[in-house]
Parts: sequence; C-alpha cells; structure tokens
Amino acid sequence: MTSGVTTWLHARRTSVNLRALILILLAIVIANSAFIFFGYESSPIWWTSSIAARVCLWTCGIPSVDPNVGFITQPLGHLAALDLLHGHLPWWNYFEGMGQPLAGEMQSTALLPLILLFIFPAGLLLFHLSLEFIAGASTYYLVRRLGVGPTIATLAGVLFALNGTFSWIGNAAINPVAFLPTLILGIEIVLEHSRASRRAGWVLMATAVALSVYAGFPEMAYLDGLIAAGWAITRLFSLERSRRVPALGRFALGGGIGIALALPILVAFFDFTKYADVGAHAARGLSEATTPLHSLPLLVNPYLGGTLFAGPSATPSNLLGYVTATVAVFAIVGVVGTRLRPLRWFLTGWIVTVLAGVLNFLELRHLWNLLPEMNAVAFARYIWPSVEFAVIILAALGLSDIVEHAARRTIARWATLGVTLASAIGVFSVMPLGGHVTGSFAVAVSALIILPFITLAGLGYSLQFVTGRAFVVVAVTLMALETMTAFTVPTFRSPTSINIADNSLSYLQQNEGLNRFISLGVLNPNWGSQYGINELNAVDLPLPQNFSTYIHNNLAPSLQVPRTFVLPFTPTTENEVAAHIADYEALGVQYLLVQPKPLTPALSAVVGTTPIVKDFESALYVLPHPKNFYTTALGTCVVIDETVDAVSVNCPSATSVTRLELSMPGWSARVNGVPTPITSVDNLTQTVAVPAGLSRITFSYLPPHEDAAMLVAALALVAMASTWRPRRGTRRRGSTDDVDGGPPVEEALGADAGESNDVLASS
Repeated sequence: MTSGVTTWLHARRTSVNLRALILILLAIVIANSAFIFFGYESSPIWWTSSIAARVCLWTCGIPSVDPNVGFITQPLGHLAALDLLHGHLPWWNYFEGMGQPLAGEMQSTALLPLILLFIFPAGLLLFHLSLEFIAGASTYYLVRRLGVGPTIATLAGVLFALNGTFSWIGNAAINPVAFLPTLILGIEIVLEHSRASRRAGWVLMATAVALSVYAGFPEMAYLDGLIAAGWAITRLFSLERSRRVPALGRFALGGGIGIALALPILVAFFDFTKYADVGAHAARGLSEATTPLHSLPLLVNPYLGGTLFAGPSATPSNLLGYVTATVAVFAIVGVVGTRLRPLRWFLTGWIVTVLAGVLNFLELRHLWNLLPEMNAVAFARYIWPSVEFAVIILAALGLSDIVEHAARRTIARWATLGVTLASAIGVFSVMPLGGHVTGSFAVAVSALIILPFITLAGLGYSLQFVTGRAFVVVAVTLMALETMTAFTVPTFRSPTSINIADNSLSYLQQNEGLNRFISLGVLNPNWGSQYGINELNAVDLPLPQNFSTYIHNNLAPSLQVPRTFVLPFTPTTENEVAAHIADYEALGVQYLLVQPKPLTPALSAVVGTTPIVKDFESALYVLPHPKNFYTTALGTCVVIDETVDAVSVNCPSATSVTRLELSMPGWSARVNGVPTPITSVDNLTQTVAVPAGLSRITFSYLPPHEDAAMLVAALALVAMASTWRPRRGTRRRGSTDDVDGGPPVEEALGADAGESNDVLASS
C-alpha cells in the first residue's frame, strides 16, 4: 500500500513539474513571437553592419543595447559551431584580423555545448531560447525547494526566464545568467544531502559552475558567483551545527570540481590575456563607474520615454535590466516574511548594498572594490541580473506570504502605492532628459509608460477586493503579462525581412584564397568569420597586443581605441588608408570593400575607379601589390600546395619561410614531420627555417598548458561519474533528494504550499 501511494505521488509530482515546464516554455515562445510566429529578423547583421537592406513593418530600432551581439556573439559563435561540427576544437580564428584565439577569446562561447545551435540559420535565436528556458526551469525547481507551491514557482520561472537583462542584452554577457539559478539550486541540493547525511549532492553545483565559466563572460560569472556564495553561507546556518562542516566541504568540492571542469577554457583565456590588449580592465578604469540616480525609476518602468536607444531616455549604459512594477511590489512584501527569514535578509541586503555600490552612496563602491579583482569588473553594468534574481525570489516568497497570511495585504497595498510613486517620479525625472518623441512612436512609448500604472492599479484593486485562489490568479496574470510585454518590446523593433548584398561576399568566398580584405563602413567586424572570409578588421576584447599596436602605428593612427579596428567610409579614413596602403598590403590585404560611392582621389589613385564587383550596398576593389601569405627569404624557391596551415616549398639552399598569421605562444610547426621552432622578426608574423630541397611545413595551434588543463578536466569528470550509483529500493516518504523535490503532498494535490486558508475560505 505504501509503495503504491509513493508511486502515485511521484507520478503526480512529475505531472505537476512537467506542466510547469510547459507553461514556462510557452511564455518564452509567446515573448519571442515576433521572431517565431511573425517572421521578424533575429540576426543582428542588419544593425551591426551595413551589408543588408531591411524592410520594417512600422519602424526599425536597435533591439539590444550592446552591438557585440553582432560583432562577436553571432559570427564567432557560428564559426565555433562549424569547427565543432567538423571535429575540430575551436582554438583559433583565421578570419579575424591576422588570426587570434577563438575559444580563449571567451565571448565566442566556443566550448559551451549549446554553441552547436549556431549551425542553424536561426542559431542565435535558438541559443537565446535555450538559455531562457534553462534559467526559467532551474528557477522553478529552486523556488519549489524553498517550499513555495507550483503555481507561484512557475511564475518565478517565467519571470527569470524573461528577465530584464535577457530582454535588453543579446551578447555573451547574458550567457552565465542562465546558470545562476542552476548554481543556487545545486547549493540547495548540497544542503539537503548534508541535512539527510547522504553522500555526494554536489554534482549539479559543479556542473553549474563549469557551465557558467564556459558560457563565455567571466565578469558576469564572477558576479553571479558572489551572490551564490552569499546564499550558500546564509543557508549553511539553517543546518544543525554538526552538519555545517560537511556541507561546507561539499560546497568547496562542488566549486573546485566545477573550476577543474572549466580549466580548458580558463587556461586558454588567461594565457591569451598575457599577450592581449584588455582595454579598461588593465588600467582598472572600471572601478569608478556608477549608475545615475535619476535612472533608477527605469527599474520598475523600463521604457520611460523610449525603447532602448531610440527614445529621449536613451537607456543608461550602466543600467542593463529591470524587474517590472508588480514584481517589485511583491518583493517588498517578501522582505518582511518570517519563514526563511535569514535568506530574505540576505537577499534584501544584497539588493541594498548593490544599489549603494552602483550609486556610490557614501563611497560604498570602494568597499565592493576590496573584493578580489572587483576593480577590473564592470560592476555597475553587469551586477543587475543578480538584483533581478534576488527581487524575483523575494516576490515569489512575498506572494506566497499573502496567500498564507491575509495581514500581508496591508503591506502589499502600501508597497503598491510606493512603487506607483517611484514610477511617477520617473515620468518627471527621466523623460525630460532627452527631449520628446512625436508621431506614432510617441503613442507607442506612451502606452509602454502607462502599462505599469495600469497593472499597479489592477493589483491594488485585487488586493482590496479579491480573495482566495482568484487573487493568486490575478496576481500571477498581472506579473506575467507585464513581464512578457516588457520583454517583447525590443523584439518588435526588428525588421520583418532583410536583403543581404552578397555579390561582393560571394566573390570574396570564391576568389580571396589566403589573402585578406578590409572593409570601410560595409561589413563590420567580425562578420568575415560568419562567411569564412579573411577580414583584417577586428573588434574584440581581448585583442592581441601586437596586432593592436600595429593597427595604431601602421594602419589607422587616428583610431582612439586600437582594439576597435572599425573603419568608417569617410574621406578622412579613405585618405588614411591610401597613405598606409603598403602596410595593408604587407599583411596580405588584396581587396577593399566600400560603399558603392566614388572614392577620394587619393584612394582612387591606388585602387582605380572601377570596382571588380558592385551591388546595392557594396563595391569591391583590388589592391595592386598584396604580399603572399607564404614568402621565402630566398626568392628562387617554388611555393606549392598552400593552405592556411600547411605549405610545400622547394628551395635550392637552406632559407626561411614567413607566414602571415599572427605570432603567438601556442603555435607549433613541423618541417617534414620534424618539430621546428617558430620565430618572428617583426613580433607579428611567423618565420620557420627550412633546409634545401623539398620541404612540407605544417602549422598547428594549441593554447599553452592546454594538455594539462584537459587532463585535470578529465579527472574531474571521472570524479563526478564516480558519484553515480543505481537507485536501489524505494525513496523514503517525503524525501526531497531529487531535483524536482519540494513538499510532495502539496505537489501531488497541485495546490500552492500554504494556500489552504484563503483557498478554503473562497470555496
């Protein structure tokens, strides 16, 4: 009998969890309906390059606050996926600049398994949908473990799956955010296993740590790790004293194994940074950045005055997220609850100290900077996902509190009034900053500004007059609709279709060979990596220091930021290119891609006036004297069978071969199968000595110390696998050891934990 009841409860629990996951997925699909159902363009090429014409339904505007989604995430992710698909680990990118590390660049997310989605035409969209679902599902399971019923936990999953950072940013910065609730769920499982004196339990935690690192944005992973560490320390004291040391050991084991699993990417990254231009991170120039006080109302009314960079309130660069008004109300209620009080205090303290830090209130930012490497992190820009997470967890607890205790409604009413006033203040403090919008766009912006006031009014009414399960339905609906609407806004700013001018691209794909091209205002970096053509232009962080120096000294001295090698199509740039044409040719540049307009006399004198290919967005010219990819010091050598990583030369006497690929530690060469040192006479290119006669030279790249890193990662995998044991017997009644744990009786009944008072009263 007991076995049958247990089986029924488990089946019922599985059904409840499956329903929750389906609802979370449905919310994600609806929020992305512009791309999925209405055919809007999800590729960022139309706004991060000038190679495409676009068709807009009513207006097009920037759908993301960071163009690196087009400069880095899409093209480098696509290249990494192709490398993996062809059985190659994506260590090196031949198509950016003079070549540079691909996986070690980190933002390419080259070693995260989800990167394989980029092989599909809508790979970026599928990648983002996957991250959103991971974030939502793990948040759901985490909130269930906190004793909240499935309805509210499902809402929490929807809220974090569609959080403000996911909505406003599309580049690699968002990737680790998806694994934040997974990491904290792993922490909760460690606590549960420690409480029950069970072994292991740290596997999910280790996996989440590793995935957060492989996700490709160390700053975000570090900041997420801080709130996870604070959560773990806070929750550690919920255990009996005798259980705390074992639990702490498991935390250390989970974190250590996670880092060990991530060593292949960490080693590649840190070895790259030794020889890279890392911009403001090197000078610790990020430590003083703050968020303007007047922009804080955007946290609860995110489109005050405009949509991202299109309206008068142009979203501040250091406010990359929001929580919506109704969620903020219930988070305030969640602060004062009694159950899980230490955790609530920690989350509240996190929010308060973060706000003090980003505002530098009473110079508290300096306290944050005391943390290791914090002064090299863009704290004010990337801390917001942890705030959103803390607010959403508090909101889930707050709504659950109201269901259990009717007295909490009074707090909720006052919170509703307070959030309404904060949003109203924003109408006067944020909107006037950039002027006014007019026409149909003004109508849309006005509707977006009014939306939080409408949802707050509906919430205030329901708090006063609606009780029982009906109130839960109203509250959940208001929060979900407000969140989904706010998330959807940027997606509908994309075009309904684009037309890529591909004549020049096709010509380069067929004829470029091992030579390179430069683009002036047409195909921005690093879209050459997307199309498999060698583009000397580059935008990256980090960027190889020797190439960055060469850009500044020899190619584009007027560029203020050498690591941003973007050349606009202006007379000044054209003349500068013409003046340094020999330096471009010395790097193998054979083609010049520009807009289909007349060139300046100086540049025309070099490349002529007639392009070899022309279309509605581009014109392609040939440079007269590009250097070959492989050259020999002895001019009488015969060079044959050239590929990007191998060549044969036949020389009458011993000499040297120079290869126009960037010289960096990690490169190795073999001459006729014998390892041969690589030297560099100019600190830029690679040179190899060859004997007289026919020689076959091969080149390969592996980040330094990578063999040891992969060995340690393999041992970590073995350690994780050793924890697996076949399940024997029947799980103890009421056990919450599984990830889908939580109060089993409430799950089986499908009711929210603690809802019984109001639900029974209403029925």
